Amino acid sequence: MDENQFENENNEMIGEDEDLGKTQEMNSIQLPKLSDTEHHGIMPRDEFTDLNAADDLSKTLLMDSMSAEMPQDEYPPASNPVRKRKKKHKKKRINHTRTMGQIFLGVLLSAAALVLGIMAAVKVIGAMRDITGLSKHGRQIDFEITASMGVDEIVDRLHDAGIVEMPSLMKTYIKLTKQDTGFLNGIFTLSANMSYNDVLYALKHEKQYLKTVDVTIPEDMSAAEIGELLEKNLVCRAVDFETCYKNKLNKYDFEEGIAANPNRLNMLEGYIFPDTYNFYVIDDMEKYPNLDTKKYAESAADTMFKHFEEQITRSMRSRMDELGLTLDETIILASLIQWEGTNEENMSMVSSVFHNRLNDSETYPQLQSDTTYTYIDEVIKPKITSSNSAKMQEIMDAYDTYKCEGLPAGAICNPGLEAINAALYPADTDYYYFVASNDGKFFYARTADEHDENVEYVKQLDMVENEE
Repeated sequence: MDENQFENENNEMIGEDEDLGKTQEMNSIQLPKLSDTEHHGIMPRDEFTDLNAADDLSKTLLMDSMSAEMPQDEYPPASNPVRKRKKKHKKKRINHTRTMGQIFLGVLLSAAALVLGIMAAVKVIGAMRDITGLSKHGRQIDFEITASMGVDEIVDRLHDAGIVEMPSLMKTYIKLTKQDTGFLNGIFTLSANMSYNDVLYALKHEKQYLKTVDVTIPEDMSAAEIGELLEKNLVCRAVDFETCYKNKLNKYDFEEGIAANPNRLNMLEGYIFPDTYNFYVIDDMEKYPNLDTKKYAESAADTMFKHFEEQITRSMRSRMDELGLTLDETIILASLIQWEGTNEENMSMVSSVFHNRLNDSETYPQLQSDTTYTYIDEVIKPKITSSNSAKMQEIMDAYDTYKCEGLPAGAICNPGLEAINAALYPADTDYYYFVASNDGKFFYARTADEHDENVEYVKQLDMVENEE
């Protein structure tokens, strides 16, 4: 094979990298044997090694010079060069177990994230639902607040009652909105579908009662009896109404004329003007017997006290001055007349007897009205306890017109206009005694003997009436 043919075949093999068969054929070709001095462009290994030995720098330099001076044509390319092959990429083995685990973990994490997202959304929706009250049932309940309850206890009880679903959220809401003060005591009607603001507003404002009732206060009722009547009509509790007449309130002009008297049981007895009034019905009293109704009692009392002031005219006050009586003395006297008399005529006659005795106090120091015993028995005695018996005895003596001089310590009922006018305009008589039968007939006397005769006659009349 000549040199040109060898070069062509060599080039052809280099150009066809992927033809492995031709590569094997080229390996079978034997190069012609050359002399020791001839080379196929490749330096003998031993000489190359000697020339490049690290300890013989001169040989290395000699080799470099020889390579530079040697003509390129004298060394033809080797007939069997090493062919470069493309580096084949090994296919990665897929670990199917690990891959499936990764997929499962990814799905699990996605599911967990979705669940957490849903839970968070549910929490947010629930919080907004609780704050606004939207989509909640409208069941109503009566909720009670007492003076001892704080904000946290109020919210916890709202939760127990089903008004609030998230008590911690409401407590935070109250703090953030600075609504932790101003709660009132009492019973409040709430609905579960009320917003937080609506609930807080309701608990800080008086409940509005729309139903009303007409209550007629008779002229001869005591303050205690009026309180019982108001409680019966669900206006207020009697014990709460008592606080409105027990002591002076210092709110009304008529109080200025009431002298301090330690033996006076009820300072404003006599000033609750009898009439027909329209009051709101506090229907929660039926369900809650111990309901605090002080504000409703105060409202009722205020209405009646103001009505009393409207009845006392300037002409009445001028007449009191003529008689030398104060307003308080006039009312106390009128209360006695109210219980003793039955109509305008006999009231003026009874008034004349009391006035005659008051004007002749040396001869008749006591008024001797049996009606004060009724007040003592029905009003004063029920207040006696083991700890106040001594003081209550002093009070009873101060109301007993057979023991005390002049007028009793206070009024024994709340007189009407007829009795007040009778106290101001008594009949002109010289009687100092009177007695009345069960059928309402009055008998008057100037002396004690005449009075004793009248008393015996009245007893016989009453016996005959009882037999019939």
